[in-house]
Amino acid sequence: MTRPTLDNWLLPEHTFWSFRHVRELIPTAQIDCAATARPLTSANRPELGDIVIDAHDGAIKISDYLTATNTDSFTAVLGEDLVFEWLAPGVSATEPHLIFSVTKSITGMLVGALVAEGKIDVDALVTKYVPEVKDSGFGDATVRNLLDMAASYQFEEDYTPGPDIIAYRHSVGWYPAPLGAANLHDFIASRKKEGEHGQKFRYMSPTTDLVGWVIEAASGMPYAEALSKYIWSKIGTEAPAHITVDRTGAPRAAGGLSAIPRDLARFGMMIRDGGMGAIDPEFMRDVFENGSAEQWATGDFQDFFAKGVYRSFCYKPGEDPDVIMGIGIHGQMLYVDRPRGVVVAKQSSWPNPDSEEMHLDAFYACRAIAHALG
Repeated sequence: MTRPTLDNWLLPEHTFWSFRHVRELIPTAQIDCAATARPLTSANRPELGDIVIDAHDGAIKISDYLTATNTDSFTAVLGEDLVFEWLAPGVSATEPHLIFSVTKSITGMLVGALVAEGKIDVDALVTKYVPEVKDSGFGDATVRNLLDMAASYQFEEDYTPGPDIIAYRHSVGWYPAPLGAANLHDFIASRKKEGEHGQKFRYMSPTTDLVGWVIEAASGMPYAEALSKYIWSKIGTEAPAHITVDRTGAPRAAGGLSAIPRDLARFGMMIRDGGMGAIDPEFMRDVFENGSAEQWATGDFQDFFAKGVYRSFCYKPGEDPDVIMGIGIHGQMLYVDRPRGVVVAKQSSWPNPDSEEMHLDAFYACRAIAHALG
């Protein structure tokens, strides 16, 4: 193959390789793992692959669905048992894989860890931590507005890609930056207000990057170091993760994290198990119990999950009680079913970044596994 470059790594013909080789394309910061990995008991149940789901284009077995939809890894855990581990040909279980916007859910939980440390007040204005945005569209936004994607400013999340995404990717170092391009912090601070905060769900990735900035300011350490100290090293991860950074070292807290499949599942197990002492208990309870149905019903994804809500960068689809999710473009998903004790982690390299039909198919595949196990 012709080795992808920063100019073309997101093109369909390169995604299978590039999503597992991000460190060779973009500067990253390492997130150190635990000294001892949380054991996962091998309890393989291959018959789970025979479950049939009703995908948007017809009924299909999960094993065939995974092969047909550019899935790279699919990992299911019940309790402490690794019950299903599927890897595409050429994919290793020890390769970190870019998880795109599932990173947002990890960033949200890191806020919960800093709440436990008394370092972040989610009801405070963002400017308490990042005064540099006082003259921007975020000047009167609270941290809670950001966590729930209820901040309103000028930006369009268009993966075709549209002009805002192009400028944004220049700022984070995901595209070669032209002379004079803003860095990530300058890009965030340049956003102008558009409507009132707290009124509706508006899915815009720079919102989460600003939370990454808040995390660094509140913790007094780089994002990667904070994530390692407060979460990644505490939950039994077996391998370092890494996150992309811009030319000044600012983290892509919205979508730049890469992790091995089992560690993504272990992160979901932490959520399932109430935070494992790493996350403020009230913050964790709030994630499961709260969120504005009104903001969702008038927001960007109102037709995606009819009964959905969004809280602290986690989706709650509303199909089953106490299920929360992280979702990323190109087919990334983390599914946590607390009552059934099931976690499913899915990493993919879809050529098409953002298909609602395919995201829903992935949701139903994860849900079918959880229901079969619980």
